[in-house]
Amino acid sequence: GYIRTNLSRSAITGDGGQHGQMDATTARGSDPNDVAVQILELVAKGKADFVVAATVSAKAAIWLRFLAPGFLNKMLVKRYEKSLKQQG
Repeated sequence: GYIRTNLSRSAITGDGGQHGQMDATTARGSDPNDVAVQILELVAKGKADFVVAATVSAKAAIWLRFLAPGFLNKMLVKRYEKSLKQQG
């Protein structure tokens, strides 16, 4: 899933300018402190391999990646194209 960080704000655009804004998906992401606590708890339990997925859609995407990767890819492309249309 997404984690609410400033990465998209710090991103550089194709022409070298600063993106300067957080995209809506990232803004709805998990709180970084909550994710850090989850990771530290899992590591303290001796887990070496884990996935931190907060939302149902993130968990579904993880399963689809293994069970139906082509379907997941098509869904992600459609989502991306939809976001481009919404931007203008």
